[in-house]
Amino acid sequence: MDAGNWLSDVGNAGRLFLESIPDAVWLVYSWARDWQGLLGGMLLVAAAWIFSQNSLRSARIRAAAMIRSAEIAANAGSTSATHSPVGAAAHRATRVEPTVPSPISPEKELIRRVEHMRSLIRSAMSTLTSDAEGVSLGPNFYCEKIALLRFGDGDLLPGSSAGLRDLYRKMVLQLALVRQAMEKKVPNSELSQVLVRLNGRARDLSAALAPPENTEAAAARK
Repeated sequence: MDAGNWLSDVGNAGRLFLESIPDAVWLVYSWARDWQGLLGGMLLVAAAWIFSQNSLRSARIRAAAMIRSAEIAANAGSTSATHSPVGAAAHRATRVEPTVPSPISPEKELIRRVEHMRSLIRSAMSTLTSDAEGVSLGPNFYCEKIALLRFGDGDLLPGSSAGLRDLYRKMVLQLALVRQAMEKKVPNSELSQVLVRLNGRARDLSAALAPPENTEAAAARK
């Protein structure tokens, strides 16, 4: 192929291209005219989405700036209030020192346990029921809790008087009799009598353990 033919072909291709431009423009115009509703809707949706994203981004930036400003103001206010004389005094006033509970003496602890047992005794006696033969219909919850109570020689101080030790020994022996009565499943009438005697032993011991200023309170518990 010589140079003349090549240039002729290029010229023909260019002429054909130029001649096809009006047809292509008319085709694009016709397509756009037929689909202008769809194109307009798509452009509107795209614009709305871009606007919403920008709005959300701006709102987040403003919210973060407001929170940061509030934190800086709060920190500055608390620092100045703490360093000022009035603020320091208020800060010291609001501090609560931890309270250490005072130890309970062995006598008070023993009184508490004895009174707890007496409360169980009263509850047991109020709930005991009998059938026609006077036999317990079933185990009593309060009696079982009384039987689980344990009192040992270590509950009394080494320097306790002989009279106090004797009262304590009598109460422990009466509690053992209550356990035996429950194991034998005696009638409720007999169990009530054993509980009454145990309550009396416990009352005497509690009165002997109570300090002199609490004698009237111990007498009121009778």
